[in-house]
Amino acid sequence: MGIYDREYVFRKPARMGRPGLFSVNTWIILINAAVFFGGFMFKNLSVPVYIDTRVADPSVPATVRLEPAGPYLSTRGAGVGSPATTREVHTPGAELAKAVVRADTKEPVNGIARYRVEYPFHAYGHFSTYTLFKLEVWRAVTFQFLHASITHLLFNMLGLYFFGGMVEQYLGSKRYLAFYLVCGIAGALAYLLLNVAGYVALDFFGTTKIPGLLYNASTTPLVGASAGVFGVILACAFISPNSIVQLIFPPIPMKLRTMAFVYVGIAVLTVLFGGHNAGGEAAHLGGAVAGFFLIRRPHLLRDFFDVFTDSRKKSPERPPEVRATAARPPVRDEEVDRILAKVSAEGLHSLTAAERESLRRASESRRASGS
Repeated sequence: MGIYDREYVFRKPARMGRPGLFSVNTWIILINAAVFFGGFMFKNLSVPVYIDTRVADPSVPATVRLEPAGPYLSTRGAGVGSPATTREVHTPGAELAKAVVRADTKEPVNGIARYRVEYPFHAYGHFSTYTLFKLEVWRAVTFQFLHASITHLLFNMLGLYFFGGMVEQYLGSKRYLAFYLVCGIAGALAYLLLNVAGYVALDFFGTTKIPGLLYNASTTPLVGASAGVFGVILACAFISPNSIVQLIFPPIPMKLRTMAFVYVGIAVLTVLFGGHNAGGEAAHLGGAVAGFFLIRRPHLLRDFFDVFTDSRKKSPERPPEVRATAARPPVRDEEVDRILAKVSAEGLHSLTAAERESLRRASESRRASGS
């Protein structure tokens, strides 16, 4: 039986992690806050973002490709007014429009292309099905650092503050950053797949009734760190499942593992029944699945930043104090017992790199001997 298979290793819950001053988790929180508040400084650089095209002429076939033409126009309720002023074009939240023409003949069509003015970070950083099909792949990362409101930002950052530190201590800083980003990317992909599936169901089967699919517009923006936060929570539920957490709404205590399952269950039901923010919940599920998978296979995160080198050509990096383990004598039973007692009292995240390495070596030795 391996070291990590002993039931008393996790008998006592681990403490919630707190981000250190220079931890990756702290920097993620600071960058999110800086992007949110810094966006207001660049308000004058806000730009119109395409929403959709609406055609009032039934004689125009749906297969005809249309394109916007001419200047931005101010909207007046359901109608379209005069050309928009420079101020309107750069006022966040302003609704604008453009005339549309046939892409092949350039003939005017009775319809409009609608736009909404967004802050520059949101305009160039949000994720949507539409932007990905334009091959703007960077948005699968940048959307994770954007938030729709101060409340949206606050709750996500609280989640990272209370849970991110534990995962960073468990994985190490570099792997934790890769873990967080991959969970966010998985959230974007889950949103994309369900949205594309919704369009396929509508085009080929003429239905919007298939549970779990997203039928919202392809230009609907996705922003927020929630997918990464869900991945972090699922990771914590693996690292320290019996830790007791106090919920805010409702204010009741529960085990961390239970909380994670409740959050995932709410997300599943919201997506299946098309509830409020079903698209966001789809991203949450993508992040949760990635977190559940990766925390059990952290070695897959090693090469995430392997851009200019190939770590497969060299031995895995280890701290200086745990290198050359092959030349070390077997770990004594007394040392193993001491480390296990520390885990039982303080949690797995409290171990140093050397202690983790000792446990690994001892576990491998016992597996090899069949004990």
